[in-house]
Amino acid sequence: MKKIFYYITDHGKGHATRSIAIIKELQKNFDVIIRNSNAQDMIKHSLPGIKIISGKTDQGSIIKKNGISINKSQTKKEFETWTSELEKNSKKESKLISKYSPDLVISDISYMPLISAKKNNIPSISISNFSWYDVIDSISKKNSKIIFDSYENADFLIKLPFGTNMAHFKNQKKVGLICRKITQNKMQVRKKLGIKESEKIILFALGNSNQKISCHINKNIKLLTMGTPIQNYSTIDVSNWIEGQNIVAASDLVICKCGYGFVTECLAYNVPFYDFYDKNHLEQKSIVNQLQKLGINNNLNFQDLSNFEVSLDDVNKKKLSNKIKIDTNSIIKIISEFVSK
Repeated sequence: MKKIFYYITDHGKGHATRSIAIIKELQKNFDVIIRNSNAQDMIKHSLPGIKIISGKTDQGSIIKKNGISINKSQTKKEFETWTSELEKNSKKESKLISKYSPDLVISDISYMPLISAKKNNIPSISISNFSWYDVIDSISKKNSKIIFDSYENADFLIKLPFGTNMAHFKNQKKVGLICRKITQNKMQVRKKLGIKESEKIILFALGNSNQKISCHINKNIKLLTMGTPIQNYSTIDVSNWIEGQNIVAASDLVICKCGYGFVTECLAYNVPFYDFYDKNHLEQKSIVNQLQKLGINNNLNFQDLSNFEVSLDDVNKKKLSNKIKIDTNSIIKIISEFVSK
């Protein structure tokens, strides 16, 4: 069985959730080893028994306490530190890769392992909807070029939808939507949470945002939260649900930050949603632009949260006419053909 070294960026959990969806399928034919530091509990729960080598794989944006916007000054500082140590870290990573001798290195969307794979003459594939070169606009031109040059070590890019154009990857192929498949149906989720069939579910998923939310909701609606405190209303905390896609799919409406994970899961399971985004956050802006092409313009701002109201009619009016299909098979086919060359 051929071996794949799979790097998952340490920035956010959306990268981990889509990587889990891909790796579940890869494990049927490949021995997969994961390199990550920030989402290991989620990965271990979703992929029991998989080998994870803990370690920082890259530096991402630093997010402000509102959970949405980028702290540009802090991001610039952290990137300067990371790029100054890139050569040293890539050499260490080269030794690790050499030790396990994989047939392929995959990265979402760390650039450091691409350098290390090249040093070991091992082919590499990037998988993402954006790259750090495309979305970080607060760093120096010198550091931006370092990132650009690092990504050039990749042999191929599998380009996910809802993101930047990533034109700096010379060899790339676009694929369809990728997200986790549900492991429990709506009735199973409702039963576990003690929610009646006649009641509607609204999920608030704003991560660790410090924004104050005050709701005025119909009594036949149950509020679920993923780490989002809500005033003036009783809520059910689902922060510990590792398979969060089950919660999304069981919901009637989702209030979320504009990130790849939540947006794609809502689209895949045709769950209406409102999202929050910062126009200065270039990945979020790219996602919003592509949602608008689908006729979806459901943006809220933080002022809307101070006195949030929603009716039962609101819950039903934003469904898509057709559900968007998950395209995991295309990704697996590309990877399999790449390894067999």
